[in-house]
Amino acid sequence: MPVSIDALPVQKSLIDLAAFPKNAFDSVLYGFKLKQILDDVLLVKYADETSDGSAIKRGSLFIPNNTENKAWRVGKILLAGSQARYCKVGDFVIFPNNLGVPIANIELEGHGTLDKGIFINEQRIFGICNSTNDNESIASIVNNTPAA
Repeated sequence: MPVSIDALPVQKSLIDLAAFPKNAFDSVLYGFKLKQILDDVLLVKYADETSDGSAIKRGSLFIPNNTENKAWRVGKILLAGSQARYCKVGDFVIFPNNLGVPIANIELEGHGTLDKGIFINEQRIFGICNSTNDNESIASIVNNTPAA
């Protein structure tokens, strides 16, 4: 008998980012550099956007960012809290865009300024990805790796 994902028990973290309003962290760190995050929180840089940040790239399709806030996203982890069990810094992950807190223009110690990203709980991540050398893939664009 199939099981619905909605029937699975939710494991709450100490910091549940699903309850925060969108853009709650924009400009909150003005004058400071973020060096560490806690609990199972991940700071993820979007890896599937066009260089100007206006669209999500899916193969040769470009989906305007303002048309779909529930899009599945691909991102690269820049910081991971100490309670993150499966994800580590540098991993590419897939996640639903609407379950985290988007941020912009935050200074990160050792990384510089993050123009656009998202804070998301590890329990909201749906998978860890490996990059491919497919010319149409996001990974080839992000990693600047030409197709073989």
